[in-house]
Amino acid sequence: MKQAGKHLLLIGLMLAALPLVADPVGEDSAVSEMAKVVTQAGRPGDCLAALAVNKIDGELRVVPAQGFLIEVGAHTINGRVTLDTRKCRPIAADQQIASAADLEVNFEAGRTYYIAYDHKSQNTEEWRLVVWKVEFANPSQTFIQ
Repeated sequence: MKQAGKHLLLIGLMLAALPLVADPVGEDSAVSEMAKVVTQAGRPGDCLAALAVNKIDGELRVVPAQGFLIEVGAHTINGRVTLDTRKCRPIAADQQIASAADLEVNFEAGRTYYIAYDHKSQNTEEWRLVVWKVEFANPSQTFIQ
């Protein structure tokens, strides 16, 4: 009985300390000073392909495929896309698709930026990376391109 009581006390102390470990001082405030980038929420029906970011500010980076946090300020982003051209076809199927120019965005704290590769045009020279949606802390201010 004494042994079981010690185990319960030990478990209780561990659980009481858990919130301190799960929420380090300043982590929430640091996150609120960042912007969120979502890259896997493309809209194939609108010819917006998901982006796998592999370059930020000209440097190779490894970031989560679904999205990531980024410091506020101006940054350039680029990466790889897989196109579904069943609905959005280029003029000629054998055209070369050039590399896309970097997308430059001035990220603001607390906002979520949805980035995709826009391939609506039949002319592949007009295809580009875009911010197609920005969510604000107040959902009524959401902007969709």
